[in-house]
Amino acid sequence: MSEDSNHDITGDALRRALADPNTDVGIALQAPPRTWRLVIGSVEFWALVGGLSAVVTALTAVIAVGVGVYQLKITREVTIMDSTYQSWNALNQATLANPELACPNTDEKFRKLMATTDPRSVNGDTYQDRYTAYGYMLITTSEQILQMAPGDRRWAFLIKERIKCNAPAIRYLQAEGTYEKRYSCRLRRVIADALNQPAPICRKDDE
Repeated sequence: MSEDSNHDITGDALRRALADPNTDVGIALQAPPRTWRLVIGSVEFWALVGGLSAVVTALTAVIAVGVGVYQLKITREVTIMDSTYQSWNALNQATLANPELACPNTDEKFRKLMATTDPRSVNGDTYQDRYTAYGYMLITTSEQILQMAPGDRRWAFLIKERIKCNAPAIRYLQAEGTYEKRYSCRLRRVIADALNQPAPICRKDDE
């Protein structure tokens, strides 16, 4: 009788074990070599599948993060663009509604505007307050445009035309000493080009 057959369990042996708990029955957890090879192969296969699954999961996570970052970037750019166009449209509407503020492009026009009583003022103030508000709108919109489309020649041209119309006010701010604090270096370069002034030398963090 072979070694494998010595460990076979007969029906009688099982019945005796059930009838008498003190009866020993030898149970061998053996299987043919081919069976063990199949088991080991199956374990290796599923281990490989598990490893590949982990790699795929990791790659999927990396891709998901990349897609998320890209979507955030696109959302931010769209938000900036939408806000900029809204500001540009508001500036155009303000220009049409207040033509007297649109282009005081000589020192004489600028001085007259600052000294003339504003008919809309309930306190008899001059145009200075309303023109100051218009100037803030112009500068804020220009800054937004340059942030949205840096290096865009068409937008730069439109900004320069506005700057030329308000050159006396710009020169007044330059003489006052608050000019560099008010505007970014990017905008000051455009202003310098529009007014034929030397280009500013700026720090990298002043863009």
